[in-house]
Amino acid sequence: MFQPRPQIQSVQLQWLGFEPGDRWRGESTHAPTLTAFSHALHPVVGRSTGSQGNYVVTEFVATSTQRAWAVLTNFNSQPEWAPDISQAKVVKRSGTSLELQQTYRAGYTFGLPIKARLTVQETPPRGFHYKLIEGDRLNQLSGSWSISAVAGGVQLRHTMHVDPQVPGPLRPIYYEQQEQNLLQWMRILKRRMEAP
Repeated sequence: MFQPRPQIQSVQLQWLGFEPGDRWRGESTHAPTLTAFSHALHPVVGRSTGSQGNYVVTEFVATSTQRAWAVLTNFNSQPEWAPDISQAKVVKRSGTSLELQQTYRAGYTFGLPIKARLTVQETPPRGFHYKLIEGDRLNQLSGSWSISAVAGGVQLRHTMHVDPQVPGPLRPIYYEQQEQNLLQWMRILKRRMEAP
């Protein structure tokens, strides 16, 4: 397999929007393959930015906008693809507005079940915004999902702001696990959306 010279691959990756040390699909940019370079031609592939409760996670998905929308907005099935959501149920819907009840249980919840009620405003098939109405051990939770058509598929983007009721010394652990969880969401969603 052809491997580009190291000094050229770094410049190419930076030109494509990647910096040394960035990650996509769980691979390090220190040793990219031709497959990695082909993925780099898409706008964004499996990338996370932000920290301390403010995140933006993006992923290229080889699927149609309609398929991405159908998978993403099947809210009652969230426990099947979101590893931290043990329960999810639409409790009220009126057109493109709905209320969603979720229960989270993951490393960042320190094993405790965390219940939250969210308001969701859809903009089919481009995405939706969500915001916390009330929840256990959460001061704030809000964000959005967007689906943008790009060459060969869609770009999926999730922005999130979370302010947990967690003591200061535990916040770095919470935030690190939350970020890893968001990346895992994207990997699982990508597989589900690309499945036949």
